[in-house]
Amino acid sequence: MAQPRISFFRFLWFVLFFYFSSGETQVARLNEPVTFSCDCVIPMKEMTNYRVYWQNDKRVVQAYVPGKKVEELIDRSYVNRTTAIDLSNNLSITILSLQVSDEGIYECIVQKLVGGQYKRVHKFDVKLSIRADFSDPVIFVCEEELPFPTWRINCSSRNGYPQPKLSWLKTGMEITSSNTTTFQDPTSRLYNIESVLRVNRTNNFSLTCLIKYGDFQVSTNHTFEIFSKHKQTDQRLVFILSITISICIFLIALILCIKLYHHKFFKQPEVSLYSVPQGSTVAATEEEANNLVFPLAHGESAATSGKAASV
Repeated sequence: MAQPRISFFRFLWFVLFFYFSSGETQVARLNEPVTFSCDCVIPMKEMTNYRVYWQNDKRVVQAYVPGKKVEELIDRSYVNRTTAIDLSNNLSITILSLQVSDEGIYECIVQKLVGGQYKRVHKFDVKLSIRADFSDPVIFVCEEELPFPTWRINCSSRNGYPQPKLSWLKTGMEITSSNTTTFQDPTSRLYNIESVLRVNRTNNFSLTCLIKYGDFQVSTNHTFEIFSKHKQTDQRLVFILSITISICIFLIALILCIKLYHHKFFKQPEVSLYSVPQGSTVAATEEEANNLVFPLAHGESAATSGKAASV
C-alpha cells in the first residue's frame, strides 16, 4: 500500500514543478523596449469573465479588470512606461525604455469568474535580465624604471551591466592582477571597472584586456616591444634626417615661389646694347631732312639767277 502513496507524491511534485516552472527568460538592452507574452488565449466573447494581472515583485505592471480603471492599479514606477494588455495577442504587454531596476521575474496571472468568485486558471513567468554594453576597454601604458624597468598597464571600461569580470591574457595565457576595482553608480546602477598590471620589460609580448558581463564580453589587444639603445638611436637619426629634408624642400619651394611672383609682377622692359636714345634719333632725322631740302633750294635759286641773266 505504501508504493501507490509514493507514486502519488511523485506525481504531485511533478505537477507542482511543471506548474511553477512554466515560463521563459529574456535578455533586453538598457533603454530599449521589451515585450512579454502570457502564453494564454481567451475568447473575446468571454473576456468579461476574466481578470489579467502582470506583476513584478508584487508591483502591478499592467492589468485588465472589467469595470475598473487600470490606472488605479498600476504601480507608480510603471505609469506611462507600459502598453495596455493586448487581449488579442496572448495577453502580451510591452515595457518601454528599460531601466536596470526593471530586472526581475514578471508574472502573468489569469483569473476566471467561477461561481461568483475569481479563481486562478493560468500563470506564466518571464525572467528579465538587463544588459548594458560596456565601452571598449582602454589600455594606457606608462614606463617605470624603479626598482627595475617595468610597464605599468592600466585597463578601464565604463557604463555596463551586469557586474563585470576583468581578465588579463598575456600571449593567450591568463595572468592575475590583484589591483582591480569595480564601482556601481547608485543611481543608474551601471558598473565601471579598472585594473592595473605591472609587467617586467624583458621581452616582447601581446596583452589582452578582457571584460565579461553575463553572456557577453568586450576586449582590447596591445603589443609590447623592447627597443635596444642602438635601435632607438637609429630611429632618432632617421627622424632628424626626415625633418631636415622636409625643411629643405619647404625652403626651396618657398624661394621658387618668391622668384616666380617677383618675375610676374615686377618685370622691366629689356634695353638692347645697340639701341639709340630716342632724343638722338629725332635729331638725326631732322639733320638728314635739312641735307635733303637745302640742296634743292640752292639749285632752284641758281636756275632762277641764270634765267634772269639771260633776259
